[in-house]
Amino acid sequence: MTTPFPAEEIGPAIREEARRQRRARQRAAAMRARRARFTAFVTVASVVTLIVAWRVLAPAETEATLDIPAPGTAASATAVSATTQPESRDPLTPVFASYRSLQLYLPVLEADLTEIAYHQASGDRALPMISLIPDADPGAVANKQGTDRTAPGPDEAVPTVIGGEAIRMWRSNRRGAPDTAADIGALPGSPVYAPVSGTVLEVKTYQLYGKHEDIEIHIQPAGWPEIDLVIIHVTDPTVAAGDRVVGGVTRIASVRLLSDRVNHQLADYTPDAGDHIHMQLNRVEKPGVTVPAEES
Repeated sequence: MTTPFPAEEIGPAIREEARRQRRARQRAAAMRARRARFTAFVTVASVVTLIVAWRVLAPAETEATLDIPAPGTAASATAVSATTQPESRDPLTPVFASYRSLQLYLPVLEADLTEIAYHQASGDRALPMISLIPDADPGAVANKQGTDRTAPGPDEAVPTVIGGEAIRMWRSNRRGAPDTAADIGALPGSPVYAPVSGTVLEVKTYQLYGKHEDIEIHIQPAGWPEIDLVIIHVTDPTVAAGDRVVGGVTRIASVRLLSDRVNHQLADYTPDAGDHIHMQLNRVEKPGVTVPAEES
């Protein structure tokens, strides 16, 4: 039996065949890698194309459902659904006073307002209010002269802060500061609006001066659990305990006719009989507690 290769050539031939097979395997592996890279590229390109097409062709409202911040805003300021949007109705009345950072809306429409007059509250828990308009000259406004306040036209926008002047009334039988209560004049039947946003704590009847039926409404301003805002001299309340109200927006009652039984001090400065609502902020030690109207 003869050998295909001389004995001295068998080793080199085997090594050459091994190298040939190794190169063939390397070429096959490289081809498979190229195919894999190409397949991956095609897949990625297809996905990108689909995303771009979807963004271009999707309905306009689809964008609104994405939780994507608007340019220049923080991520925490992303849009919320319409059902969770806060109430955005514009106030019907302007701001007329404040207590620290708490703004107080005029509780009647400016068109119904006769005068704004501050005086001392009867109780010792009333907090002082800061008038946002200057005081009128006492001598110039007496004897029904008033502050010459003019009602806004029907097409005039509601101002942010009321204009004009405020009256200061003195009551010798009271010791409190002269800005712890406000009488807001308006004709009987005029609508009364919440002076602050918050929660109604109580609506109840009481006897004014122990003999005249009246109604008191208590509101806890949002974020101010230590305050009981009380309004009296109202009728036909439209809210109840637990109701949420919006300052300058929510109607809560109507101005009560009391001038047929009580001589109002405000009548000294108005052309009418001086009917009004009385408003003050009472300090309470426990949130949710109200101060009776007899102490207001």
